[in-house]
Parts: sequence; C-alpha cells; structure tokens
Amino acid sequence: MSNYQSDQIKLINTSLIDPHPDNPRKNIGDVTDLAASIKTNGLLTPLSVVPNGSRYRVIAGHRRLAACKQAGTGAVPCFVLDLDPLQQLEAMITENCQREQLTALEEADAIQGMLDLGATTASVAHRLGRSADYVRDRAKAASIKTEVRATRDDFGQISIGQLVAIARYDGQPDRQKKLAQAAGTSNFDYILRNIERDDRDRQWIESVAALLVEPDNGFNLIPDPEEPCSDPEWRYAGCMFPSTGIPEEIIEKIREQNPAAVSIHMEHVYLWTRRDKTADAEKEARRAAEQAERDARRHALEEYAAASADKRMAWLHANLHGIKRDKLIETTARLGLLQIIDPDPQGYTLALSTWNGAACGGEQFATISGIEPERALAELRYHLDEPDWSVWAVQILAARIEWFIDPTDWTTVNDTSRRIPGYYQILQDLGYTPTDDETSHLDQLIAAISEADSDENEEDEENNQ
Repeated sequence: MSNYQSDQIKLINTSLIDPHPDNPRKNIGDVTDLAASIKTNGLLTPLSVVPNGSRYRVIAGHRRLAACKQAGTGAVPCFVLDLDPLQQLEAMITENCQREQLTALEEADAIQGMLDLGATTASVAHRLGRSADYVRDRAKAASIKTEVRATRDDFGQISIGQLVAIARYDGQPDRQKKLAQAAGTSNFDYILRNIERDDRDRQWIESVAALLVEPDNGFNLIPDPEEPCSDPEWRYAGCMFPSTGIPEEIIEKIREQNPAAVSIHMEHVYLWTRRDKTADAEKEARRAAEQAERDARRHALEEYAAASADKRMAWLHANLHGIKRDKLIETTARLGLLQIIDPDPQGYTLALSTWNGAACGGEQFATISGIEPERALAELRYHLDEPDWSVWAVQILAARIEWFIDPTDWTTVNDTSRRIPGYYQILQDLGYTPTDDETSHLDQLIAAISEADSDENEEDEENNQ
C-alpha cells in the first residue's frame, strides 16, 4: 500500500466511514478484544480511506473500523487517499495478502475484480509480487458459479488446487457440485480421476467414430443393436475399448479383423458378423431338441422317484406289523446306523416336535403308519413306550430316509444317494422285492458311486506322491 500512502492524517467520525463493498475479505471475524483495546488505548494505527461523496470508504482497516464502532469511538485518525476503483482494489488485496487474511477464494474473487477493471495478468502479478500462473489459477477459481459455491457452507475454505480442479469443469455444474462435496476429503482425488477417465474415454470414442466415418476407410457403421445377443441380422464378434489402443491403432485392428459391420455403444466399438439364419435355425432346433430330451429325462426321473417312494412306503405300511419283533429291533439298529453319518448334523436326530407336514419326514411317516398327520406325534409318544415300540421306531427311521431322498439323488452321487443302496438292502432283508425298474436304477447308481470313489482314490494317490 506504500505507493498509495498519504502523509496527511484527518480526524473523521466513524459514523461517516463505511466498509468498502469490494473488500476481498468477506468475514472480518470477532473484534471484541480489539474493541476493548481501542477503548482503553485508543486507535494507534490510522485507517486508510477514500472519499465517497460526503462519506468515506475504508481501504485498509476494516477490522479496526468495526472495533471502533463497537467501542463507541467518535472521530478516528485516517489517511485520505485519492485512488481510482482499480487502485482501491489493488490496495485492499495487497494489504490482505500481506497479512495472510484472505482465503484462496476471497483472493481469487479480488484478483478477478482487478482484471475486470482492466488490469492485466502481468500487472496484477507484479503488484502482488506473485507469478503470472498464481494470478491465472485464482482467476480460474473465481469463475466458479454461485450455485456451485452454495453446495456447502465452508466452500470458501477449499484449497486453491481443488478450486482450480473444480473450475476446470465450468458449464458442468453436476460435476462441479460432486467435486465440491468431496473437497477436503480423500475421496476428492478418486472422483476427479473418474471424471478425467470418463473424459478421456469420451474423447477416445469421438476420435474413433470420426475415423470410422471417413469414406476411405470403408467400414460399415451401423446403429448399435438394441438386443446384441439376439439381433436378427447381426452376430456379436468382439469389441474395442479405450485400453485396446489409440484411435489410429483401433482402426488398424478393426481392419485386420474385417468385420461385416461395426457399431458404437457408449465407450465401446462393437464388431459384428452377419448371421447365417439357416445355421442359426438348425442350432436353435438342436438346442430345443436337447432341452426337450433333458426335460423328458427329468420328468421320467421324477415319475420314477415318486412311484418307487410310494411303492416302498406302501409296502412298509402293509408289512411292518407282520414282521417279528427281533427282526424289527435289528432293522431299527441298522437304519439308525445308516443315518448316524447324516450330512446334516441335526438331520435324523431332530426332536420329534419339529415334525410337521412339510419337513422332517412328517408326511412320509403319516403315509407309512397310516395315522393322520395331526395325530402322529401323540401316537408316537405313546407307542414308543409300549412293547411294540420297534414297529414305530422302524417307521420313524424309514420316514426320515424317505424324506431325504430327492429325484436327483438317483443320478447324482452325494451323501444321500450313497445311502439309497444300503436302505434298499435293509428293506429287502425285511422281505421287500424291488421292481425291475428299481433294480435298474439301483445298478446305475451303484456304478456311479463306484466310479466316483475310484476317481477320488486316484486323486488322493496323486496328491500323496
């Protein structure tokens, strides 16, 4: 401010002095302590003011003026300066910068104000003792619109580096607001990198698109199919994206693959071959035939599983009460041993109170015993304490096995399917006679189990070598 300093001091009443509307520092802070000092010792440093009609505006000393008014001070000593608007702004920003009282945004707005009044970047830099880049960065930050600044109450505290990054996306308020919200956090750089990557990808695809439409390249550029996997005319043959290479390299790679057509979707270039509708129809027919065959096998298996289960449970219902007690006790033990290694740790040992019509064998028990489901639990508790307990124990254990057997267990080797042959052996020892269909399924299941065991043993031997 020395270039504008006056040697003459004038006493001016504080009621005639106003804060300068262009003061870069928007918040002068709490002046209570300063007011108390001025009330005790008086104003030791004069204010610097400029005439404004019959009044004056502060150039240097906004906090001292506020403190004087709070202390009730009347006339105060002032340097009265003769400055044009640009010189006033230069003086205010110089003083504040020297005292490090401005935020980066306040300084940016002040510098932009100087430029708006006709100052050059070089003259502002010289006046502030800063570099031209310093001035240009703050001019960029000053361009951030009010709606973006309103994103957060402490927007003015954002660092100059992040302000410049936000300003870079002028005209894109959504991006600027997203960056402003993340400013001051570790998430800012992540969001900025994503935005920069999106811009690079967009520029990449625009460059590729421009090359694709050049007549000399001879590419068949088509609209992006709405349903790429089922387009009636085109079959997907691959794609190119930014990491594949620079636009010129992409064009060469596309030319090498010689697709029938190319399309652009977001930041990708799709390559297409023309569909062979006859071959597609034949392939679809084969696929449909194979699916129909799978459906038929599944349906046949479900029918077999249901029929064989009905037959087993009907035989148990009709014959258990005619089997000798010793044989039933032996069967109870064998069924129990078969179930001890249950894959479900709670499986066959669940309390009877968990039985119902949908789980744990309640439905199967009702079929085998002939007792209505709602009476089954009470009947069990009674009969298990009676001499004929073995009949009911066999019914319980058989029902639990029947509940676990699923149609797929006849063709898939798993913990349940491994029990099916043993279960059938126990039933046959009681007098049950499998049908030819059951015998065939059992033979196939036993062969599958043997093959699985053999493969597992070979794998174990290889691991041990």
